[in-house]
Amino acid sequence: MGDYINTLQNFLPLGATVLELQQPQRRAAILLADIDGDQMDELIGAYRYEEQNYILLLKKHDNQWLPLKHIEGKGYGISDLRVAPITENWVNTMIVGWQIDDMRSQLDLLQWTNVGMIRLPTNNIVYSKLEIEDMPDHYGKDGQYELAIWIHDTGDAYKVDVYRFSEGELVRAKDVYPYYFKKVAAYYEKLLQTNDFSYYWYYLSDAQRKAGNLEQNLTSIDRALSFRSPYPSKEQLLDKKQQVLSRLTHARTNGQTVIDKKRGDITGDSFRETVYLTGNITERSSYWEDITLNILNKKVDLYEGLSLKESVGYNPRLFLGDFTGNQLDDILVVIDTGEIEGTIKAYMFTFSEGEMRQVFDSEEFNDSTDYQIDYQNQYKVTIVSSVPKKKYTLDLEYKDKGYLMEIYDEEGTLKEPIEGWVEPISGLYPIDYTGDGIYELVALQEISGKFHAEALGYVQNVLKWNGQEFVTERQSVIIFGESVEPK
Repeated sequence: MGDYINTLQNFLPLGATVLELQQPQRRAAILLADIDGDQMDELIGAYRYEEQNYILLLKKHDNQWLPLKHIEGKGYGISDLRVAPITENWVNTMIVGWQIDDMRSQLDLLQWTNVGMIRLPTNNIVYSKLEIEDMPDHYGKDGQYELAIWIHDTGDAYKVDVYRFSEGELVRAKDVYPYYFKKVAAYYEKLLQTNDFSYYWYYLSDAQRKAGNLEQNLTSIDRALSFRSPYPSKEQLLDKKQQVLSRLTHARTNGQTVIDKKRGDITGDSFRETVYLTGNITERSSYWEDITLNILNKKVDLYEGLSLKESVGYNPRLFLGDFTGNQLDDILVVIDTGEIEGTIKAYMFTFSEGEMRQVFDSEEFNDSTDYQIDYQNQYKVTIVSSVPKKKYTLDLEYKDKGYLMEIYDEEGTLKEPIEGWVEPISGLYPIDYTGDGIYELVALQEISGKFHAEALGYVQNVLKWNGQEFVTERQSVIIFGESVEPK
């Protein structure tokens, strides 16, 4: 490795220093790997020069190293420098973790293409630990590597998710959850041998759920509930327990499991139809597939099955009520995606002109909303909504001083421009505000700051049927209160 360090330094500007990786052992941030797919290794190194981090690629021509590319980086150090075939073309991607503080690194994915090196989208992922592995699904390994992202929460607890690069973006690789979350569960089981804390039991239960071990999941939830101050809260744990119990006790019909069932007058024939959500689930899985909406009218012996646009997820559920003002029960289907941000997929169907029609799709709503989130001087954040045209201003002075010092100078001036974003819908709730028997939809979208784990509040849209579609009747922003010490 010493020879490669000397080779790299020959191409660095005067005063530059080679960065060091600290884990699993301290060493220079240098590696040999084929990054352009020509079956010949390039020399890759990270260095720091004039308070800025860089990656340098060297390529060998006629037995001589020549500089191929200098790439500007982020942060004050480097935590990861690795390569793996994470895209569909199985050419190595350079995976870099730029250290932004003692506990977090910014993910950077660099891919060689026919137009040179490009940065792949990363969803602004900031992580504490990273594992890269070709994880097997039900059919085994496929040669494309997945990324396991660990985000520190409290103590030695982490929020964990697994991503795969697909169709130009990172998406959650839920098909490999049963494999990987067994390892996550083992991590928490070992911790609990010497650290009996509620939050470890909670994260163990979450890992067991994603691994498909519902019975063990239920036991861990009960242990988390046994503490005087259960984590994250008694209400949330009881809700998760009820979800597990309902899944364990569902009867199976027609080769599928009945997930949820409601009755209401859907078609206006004065006879109550039975509405079912059915899907496929194994005894060792909490992840539903082939979720289908079914409507049974025993009066006329009519059975109708409706396919959903997104037919997989967690905790599928039904709500029947009049949203369109036709004095009939419309059908609302909500499915948890299982993503870290707690997002959902939701669809509504109504009986119109002799057939069932879809009148709401959460994904279409997400695509129709447009927000601009900008950090401002003097500890402010502005949220600008395009529809309806509104502007909101949040005050960040209640935040931890250490957090504020990262992004503001002593005068309250931003050190650099920062943009946030608004997540897809994470909550959709039917409420009859006026008591006229017609429901509105209350949609909540989390406002994220510098990264996904930083929630600044929620945008709340109250959606009302206008005869053709659901439109925003009013909009507001929900903020978090500052803790006040008792006098």
